[in-house]
Amino acid sequence: MAPMDLRERATAITWYHTIELAPGVVTPGLFDLRPWVARYGLPARLDGLRVLDVGSYDGFWAFEMERRGAAEVVSLDLDDEAALDWPPRRKPQSFTGLLRGHGFRLAREALGSNVQRVIGSIYQADPAELGTFDLVFCGMVLIHLRDQLLALERIARLCRGTFISCEEFDPLSSLIPFPVSRYRADRDAAVVFWQPAARTWAKLLGTAGFDHVQRHARFRVRSRDGYSVRHLVHHASGSVIAGQPAPAAQDATGATAGSGEQLP
Repeated sequence: MAPMDLRERATAITWYHTIELAPGVVTPGLFDLRPWVARYGLPARLDGLRVLDVGSYDGFWAFEMERRGAAEVVSLDLDDEAALDWPPRRKPQSFTGLLRGHGFRLAREALGSNVQRVIGSIYQADPAELGTFDLVFCGMVLIHLRDQLLALERIARLCRGTFISCEEFDPLSSLIPFPVSRYRADRDAAVVFWQPAARTWAKLLGTAGFDHVQRHARFRVRSRDGYSVRHLVHHASGSVIAGQPAPAAQDATGATAGSGEQLP
């Protein structure tokens, strides 16, 4: 694809991720994660591994894991914004009709990628359909979900190796010496139902089925619009329910990976 044609096609899309599609052609993403990749603790090489990117959006992490040699990369997301988890009072009367997957598909074409896109909710993700994965990555997705524990349980069933989670946390709640979450669903801001304290994220991972949970890193990432978001990275492994079929869908419908502080 000629750089001029690629640039024109990219301009017509609203991008969440900054991705270099070709030399000199970089998408104007809301978040440029490229300077922060090392903080997440991805293995340098993923040769021979089967990996999953949960809530992939434009696919930045899926393409990064493919670049690191993963044998198979699956990108799981919902393209239709009407299918997303919304608080009842905040659900729009109508939707734009734009598909979130347009950026992913253009990037996949431009990069000559073999990443497989699966359209679906993490709430319904089942190893009987998707199989299990050596590495599962989920970044800034659970913070937007009504049922974070259900989503983590589904991830634990899919993960036979390492899970890398990166989510926003609430600093005020983190001052409380026991696990709590702050209710945020009625704000006129990004859709966030619950904003867990830092210690709460670790507890949620353990409750969902992971035996080994480590805090890996904490940092802020600034958006193109000028605001910054707190990032808390955990590495988890030893899922006790990996590979077990997921129970029937509920109403919610809807160690290689670096070192870190061992959490209780």
